[in-house]
Amino acid sequence: MIKVMQIFNRLCAVMLLLSLCSCEPYGNLAKRRAEKAAQGKGDIVIGIVDSSKMPSLFAEGVKLAIEEINKQGGISGRRIRPLFYDDENSVAKGQKIAVKLSENTDVIAVIGHLYAEVAISAAVTYEENGVVFISPSTTDQDLIRESSTYTFRNIPVDEDIAEEMGAFVERSGYTKLAILFDSESPGKRLAGIFHKYAVEHGIKVVTEKSYSSGEEDYRLLIADLLKKDFDALFLGGVLPSAANMIRQIRGMGLNVPIISSELLDSPELWKIAGKAAEGTIISTVFDYKLPRTITSNFVKTFNARSGSDPDTWAAQGYDAIRLLAYAIEKGESGVPLIIGTTLRSLENWQGVTGKYSFERDGNISGKAVFFKAVRNGKFRFSDQNLREEVDPFEVIEDTTLRLPIIGVTTIDPGLTFDGVSIEIIEQLFLGLTAFDPKTYRAVPQLAIDWTVSEDGLTYRFNMRNDVRWTDNQPVTAHDIVWAIHRNIMPETKSPYAYIMFILKNAQAVNSGKITDSSEIGVRAAGDFTIEFKLEHPAEYFPLIAGLYPFRPLPGHLIEKYKERWTAPENIQSNGSYKLVRWEKDMVIILKKNPQYYEANKVLIPEVRYYILPEGSSGLPMYKSNQLDIIGGIYSRISRSEISNIISDPKLSDQYVYKPRFCTETYIINTRRPPMDNPLIRKAISTAIDRKLLVDLIARGQKPADTFTPVSLMSSDYSKERINKLIFNPDKARQWLSEAGYPEGKGFPEITLLYNESDIHSANAKAVQRFLKHYLNITVKLDERSREEYNNLIKPPNAPHLYREERCADYPDARSFLERFHPVKSDNFTGWNNMEFARLLDEAERSSVSASRKKLYNRAEQILCEEECVVIPIYFENDHYLIKPRIKGWYNMAVGGQHIRNWHFEQ
Repeated sequence: MIKVMQIFNRLCAVMLLLSLCSCEPYGNLAKRRAEKAAQGKGDIVIGIVDSSKMPSLFAEGVKLAIEEINKQGGISGRRIRPLFYDDENSVAKGQKIAVKLSENTDVIAVIGHLYAEVAISAAVTYEENGVVFISPSTTDQDLIRESSTYTFRNIPVDEDIAEEMGAFVERSGYTKLAILFDSESPGKRLAGIFHKYAVEHGIKVVTEKSYSSGEEDYRLLIADLLKKDFDALFLGGVLPSAANMIRQIRGMGLNVPIISSELLDSPELWKIAGKAAEGTIISTVFDYKLPRTITSNFVKTFNARSGSDPDTWAAQGYDAIRLLAYAIEKGESGVPLIIGTTLRSLENWQGVTGKYSFERDGNISGKAVFFKAVRNGKFRFSDQNLREEVDPFEVIEDTTLRLPIIGVTTIDPGLTFDGVSIEIIEQLFLGLTAFDPKTYRAVPQLAIDWTVSEDGLTYRFNMRNDVRWTDNQPVTAHDIVWAIHRNIMPETKSPYAYIMFILKNAQAVNSGKITDSSEIGVRAAGDFTIEFKLEHPAEYFPLIAGLYPFRPLPGHLIEKYKERWTAPENIQSNGSYKLVRWEKDMVIILKKNPQYYEANKVLIPEVRYYILPEGSSGLPMYKSNQLDIIGGIYSRISRSEISNIISDPKLSDQYVYKPRFCTETYIINTRRPPMDNPLIRKAISTAIDRKLLVDLIARGQKPADTFTPVSLMSSDYSKERINKLIFNPDKARQWLSEAGYPEGKGFPEITLLYNESDIHSANAKAVQRFLKHYLNITVKLDERSREEYNNLIKPPNAPHLYREERCADYPDARSFLERFHPVKSDNFTGWNNMEFARLLDEAERSSVSASRKKLYNRAEQILCEEECVVIPIYFENDHYLIKPRIKGWYNMAVGGQHIRNWHFEQ
């Protein structure tokens, strides 16, 4: 009956149109309008037609755009003069307005008629009278006909919206749906298109039912729905009946997610449905938090003017006015035909609702569809709105964390070896375990928990089952097994392969002695359980189980794309962020990953890593508010800048320093005489004034009297020490004399090698002066490129001394001391101390933490004090400047930073 009434209303509207029109033929009105517009005189008159029975902020958005344009001098010096009307969602009233506007030959364009039935009817009138008509809300294909010349829309058609809704359903993991639609509304057509998409993409439609908006009691229909098994409901309807339907659905206990369209995009939804509207998801074409400058500025201005955030229709109205103004200015004419021609050729229009282009028929393409849900009586946007299309040159300060870095070598967890790459990987990929930021003990991440066998040789980790790759596929134990097999193979050349040698047969596979990687001690004991077999007991294994070579990888992607698998268009990750842009030598852009299992706790939507040239400072960019943090891995603050920062009243409040698990050292090649004599090695170490070096050169660091940071040793380590590393030139001269070189007489020239850097050079020159002044030893300095340096520290080329920064791979003393194991490491020193090796081996096998630390204490004494193979210079601190708006910040002394736990000041 209602459908018949709608047809009758349309016929009445046509009859009304014929009766209302003047005797002047339509063609004459169009001609007169064009002639008048061609003169380019006076105000530009535009009709604005609201629809008050669908309450919105449409008119406010239009007014703001007109106000801004007029304040800027108008369009080519001409002001916009709007004529406001309200069609009250009535076809008949809409026709009266359309006729009135058409008869006014000053009117060159109309924007509005928010209800589809009214807009479709009015469009006929505007077409016949040569008036440009832009609909901001009508998605029905019938709006634009084959012969349309003046009719446009700046909203996608039903087909595009239904497809995006289907994709949203897939991303959300819904596999069984019920479809419910209003048989007399545009929702019917949308439901049909959505149904087709669902079937084509393997989504099961369990049931499909229709209702009439003229009904009030839907209990029988809902009772039938309750008998079916489905995990989401698609609702194709309009207000107010759809809100009434939702209220009754929830009232009868049907609690699956309800997904609907922009037809419900109004505060009327929760005004009618009340609390029952909670959680209802609708599609929309406007996200007011879209990370774009034009959108952000629009929202701020609208809020300041109106006291509220703009809704979809405010943004659509604003964009429509801006579109029209652009077309008039671009075409240098207000003639409707020229405006239409200009619009049809418009590509990549940048509106407040996003980017889109016009097709030749007046429709648009490329416009994004977003999703929002009712939360506490307001629409809240879904994380699914985080889109990959980003502009590297446009940044929204309010939603973007801006960080500087010096180059990125790789973001492949199996190939990483440097701090910057580790930082990026930490945001993208999860490990079985993570480091607690306070204790640096292993805590669950991918893992829920773990157990160890009585003999300490078998670890079993139970994994979360809700962790997904960014393509929504589950992350399983098989992904970890695949990653380990791939990373341990010699052809992969994983820099951290040695960390996996704790696994049974891993070292043999890596060396090629075993060619079958399945012999490695790792297996999936189920989709979400992984088991490791170790070569020997290792109490520290949970610490390394979360390191980069152990992290799950998308094997099928790596096999398909090879080294290109980490490109933004190919990569799949599982961490708190995902890669959306990588402009080499310029910027890496990450966005919050909506598939992350704790996405609701990630409060920074976007992270941008700006790649600075080697040797450049981030301080000028920080001072000009282009960066949020500098220091540490984020472009180190130079020593010379620290004192100025501390004395600056503003910057000093933003300055902090935190310890790193890194030690600056000089390594001694014990193969080369006279460095084969422990007395000489101790003399050199004791003649270096570490405090003076730090005070004058390496400012902001801490003089080191151990190689391993004390926090990783036992608490009573300092009490157990025998020969502390203190500056004592008298003792140094005594040892040198005992070695046969009194006052340095006859001592041969020795070489100190370091990789090129201002700070490394300054440190080396200081050591050179200390040894000459206190011991009369001549030191030749050899500065080389990183590549040359890496080759020269290896036997047989290694010099007497070479500079090395040692940073922990994981927070355990073993990560430092194992570097000098005579058998189990690439030990370039030539030093082979059996007691040291025994202590490390015993500590490695111990399952008692306190006992392990005591063993490491003794090993440290042998390495640095008794044998003095390593000369620690200073422990490194990371120095930071942090903008006050960054909250929840803390520093990780090892591994990447936990950006997932930071947030912006509200």
